[in-house]
Amino acid sequence: MTLSFGTSRLIMFALLTAGCAPAAGPADGDGDGDVTTKGMTTATSGTTDNTSTDLDNDGIPDHLDDFIDLDGDGIDDRQQSNVIDDDGDGRPDCVPGVRGTSQVPRLKNVEYDRTLRDLVGLTSLNGNSPSALLATDQGGSLTDLGWSSYQTVGAQIAKQVMSDATMKAKFLKCDPAAPECISSTITTFGRRAFRRPLNPDEIARFTALAVPAHTANGTADEVAELLLHGFLISPSFLMRSEITESAATTGQYVLSGPEIASRLSYMLWGSMPDETLDEAADTNQLATAQQILAQAQRMLVDDKARDMVAEFHRRYLHMGVNTRWDTFVKDPARFPSFNEALRPALSQETEMFFDAVVFGNGGFKDLFLSTQGFVNSETAALYGIDAAGLGTELSARDLPERPGFLTRIGFLGAFSQATRTSPILRGAYIVKDVLGTKIDTPPPGVEGTPLPDSPDLVTNRARVDAQTADATCMECHHEHINPAGFLMEAFDTMGQPQSTEADTGAVIDSTATIIIDGKPTFASGPIELMNLIASSSAAQYFYAQNWVSHAFGRSPNSQDACTVELLSANLSKDGYTILNLIAELTQANSFAVRALETGVSP
Repeated sequence: MTLSFGTSRLIMFALLTAGCAPAAGPADGDGDGDVTTKGMTTATSGTTDNTSTDLDNDGIPDHLDDFIDLDGDGIDDRQQSNVIDDDGDGRPDCVPGVRGTSQVPRLKNVEYDRTLRDLVGLTSLNGNSPSALLATDQGGSLTDLGWSSYQTVGAQIAKQVMSDATMKAKFLKCDPAAPECISSTITTFGRRAFRRPLNPDEIARFTALAVPAHTANGTADEVAELLLHGFLISPSFLMRSEITESAATTGQYVLSGPEIASRLSYMLWGSMPDETLDEAADTNQLATAQQILAQAQRMLVDDKARDMVAEFHRRYLHMGVNTRWDTFVKDPARFPSFNEALRPALSQETEMFFDAVVFGNGGFKDLFLSTQGFVNSETAALYGIDAAGLGTELSARDLPERPGFLTRIGFLGAFSQATRTSPILRGAYIVKDVLGTKIDTPPPGVEGTPLPDSPDLVTNRARVDAQTADATCMECHHEHINPAGFLMEAFDTMGQPQSTEADTGAVIDSTATIIIDGKPTFASGPIELMNLIASSSAAQYFYAQNWVSHAFGRSPNSQDACTVELLSANLSKDGYTILNLIAELTQANSFAVRALETGVSP
């Protein structure tokens, strides 16, 4: 009997999931809700002038803030037993060892899109990204609806690939009607799709799938299309499994070459390995730390690394849809230069700054001291630059009075209110997200405290100080948050220089004593503050900690703290670049091994 292509789904499902990991696959984010297999644990998976959903009072929605819940259990990961902080400084103490984690994460949607781009050249499906019809990234088990969406999208992708000569050639290196073409495609394309060689059982299952009887008309192209669909919905494509069971030490397993290659590529590119990395994996050229480092350095030269660096800095700045960067507005009566179309340019300008620093071989200090900027015809005037000759595209310009990203109009405008600056928003970000200062959660209800409106309070600074003068607010605000924000008062809510208050004419005081690295330090204005931050060991530590957390996909913990301490110390050295730091993430003692998640490790 000849089966229709639609009816063959049940056959495909049975063939491809027999003996595999759960077909629905684990989600990860780090994913817990564990299913144990031999040697492996797999995941089944506001400030006083701000609005709601900001319980830590820093002006950033909690779901985008430093409440970290990568394992999806609803508890701040920093409160788990994997964090030891004996000195109470808010940093995990270094405890040598390898953090146990779930190691079968499902591809994130952006990784799914990039993997398809690099596997078959597909960048668009029906005018959208391939993942547009998939469920949003989430922890927990994959639902029936989520699994169905993978099947539907996989079928659409297979059809589109087979109808496009260029993409088809990336899948098939031979005529599917020719003898042995399908069998060679199973091993060669399968190696790329699974990011590892197929085992004999898998080869047998795909061979049994790719036969004319499982298609509507039995044509060679239909068989090839069915085969491709099978690969695209296989757990080994949708998940990044690490299942090798070569024991290293108690509770640890040595990753295989392909598993190390996959870790490298998804860490540095957010996508699958290229042929060079696959070859290194298959020829045992990823067996030493130096070999891994050499590949990392090669990969960071590739433009694909720019996507990963941009993603990191979006997270570092809390950028994205429905964040302050995406939603801030200004009072048009007071700030007529603002319009809705300005926001994307300000975000793009900020991203271009980070790209220029990182891939221009800049170091940590350059994030706060570089004066390289990017302007277009609309933003130039905000910087006091002649817009003659400029269009809508951003062009490089030197901004000598604007060192670092915190002095640019993107950050200054996003972290302000519609009618005035917000020392609290700006200060909270600098103190918590740049300096990494531990700030206690404020008591309930204080986020509604109004800004005082008294004739005696002629500056925004005076009003904010009075607003936060209550005993429950004073310690955090007057010692930490407010001073950092007051140093940025030299810029108005649009990010333009200001020396007097627009409504009262009062002289603005942008000096303050800020606590940096545990020491009260007087500073006069934003430029002095940028120099202090650039040399701050706390800021270097927190930046390194963010990189480790981002790269390894888990919240700060005591094992990773050892890597953080080493990398942050390196950031203080002259000539040590951010690219050096990223490459050396692969040198952590946890990179080439996996440890079982026991639930009790420190």
